Amino acid sequence: MEVMFTPFRQPGCNPKFMRLYCCLGPLKQGFLDGCRPIIGVDGCHIKAEYRGHLLTAIGVDPNNGWWPIAWAVVEREATEQWKWFFELLKNDLQIENGYSYTFVSDQQKGLDRALSEVLPNSEHRYCVQYLYNNFKKKHRGLALKTKLWNIAASTTEGLFKKAAADLEKFDKEAYEWVKKAPHPSHWSRQQSIITMLESIRIFLMERIQRRTTAMEKFELSIGPLIKKIIDDRVIESRQWRTIWNAVDGYQVRGPRGAQFAVYLKKKSCTCKLWDLSSIPCCHAIAAIHRNNGDPYKEVYDCYNRDLFQKIYKNVLYPINGQVMWPEADGVDLDPPERIVQPGRPKKARRRDPTETQKTGNSWLQGAATRQSTTAESG
Repeated sequence: MEVMFTPFRQPGCNPKFMRLYCCLGPLKQGFLDGCRPIIGVDGCHIKAEYRGHLLTAIGVDPNNGWWPIAWAVVEREATEQWKWFFELLKNDLQIENGYSYTFVSDQQKGLDRALSEVLPNSEHRYCVQYLYNNFKKKHRGLALKTKLWNIAASTTEGLFKKAAADLEKFDKEAYEWVKKAPHPSHWSRQQSIITMLESIRIFLMERIQRRTTAMEKFELSIGPLIKKIIDDRVIESRQWRTIWNAVDGYQVRGPRGAQFAVYLKKKSCTCKLWDLSSIPCCHAIAAIHRNNGDPYKEVYDCYNRDLFQKIYKNVLYPINGQVMWPEADGVDLDPPERIVQPGRPKKARRRDPTETQKTGNSWLQGAATRQSTTAESG
């Protein structure tokens, strides 16, 4: 944990609180034990008397769920604050050069520059849902939504060009909007600060327990979300016809004359989906079935149920109430300066029509908004 406060004192006053960073040991170890090198970062407003921002970093577990890593309370969302957050996160996760890491975010204020300065060798991708929310302000309709997501789902340059050409033919203005956006290869409240942070800790402690219990009831070597992905691809694979070359190659032909080459020993398909996701695509599954194999056993170890359980053994432990906490040895801090963010203040976050209760970084928004409700009831 890291706390930053003002380096000066006004007469008769203590230093003022500025920022707090938290990365609990079990959460850090859980990420290092088996999460893929993909980190989602996000931020939201804190609805409190002393307004600020809550920054978060999450990983991806073997069942494609999110694993909490770190969070911070800062005075505003800007390059300086994101850079401070990334420096601490880099040290905690022992990231030396960042080559193998990918960060996924919305287009947060100051985040691009901060990430390029702290981890210049890492990849940075944007959330497609965020891009779509901006896209649909001028380009509405299910057809345009489907064509945008077809572009985002392209796994090869050829598939991308075809999806982009389909959009251009359908709607020239929408195509021009996509051309100006980041390239698809880059898509991917009112309580004390202490009480808010404790609410986050309790929420995460319960969540880890619930997910551990749910996985213990599942008997396959992979998790339920990964099984659902393969289930859907098994159904789709029935549309594809395979031709074996008598060694290891399979030519797979399907609807509208589409054709791909599958190599089972390499766990590779020329559609690149198996290579990118580490889960067999429908073309590979057709070849696996032709070889009397089991597609559920052809996923990579990063989705293994045992790895999931190893990560989730890093639990958070119960602690005493605040009245039983020992006295801190550090300096006493006064409340932070009130920061007025630019623009007209909003009473509540405007929820997008496409969002559901489970969409987005729900624990981040929940931790910040629950504070207002609890305080008002008290």
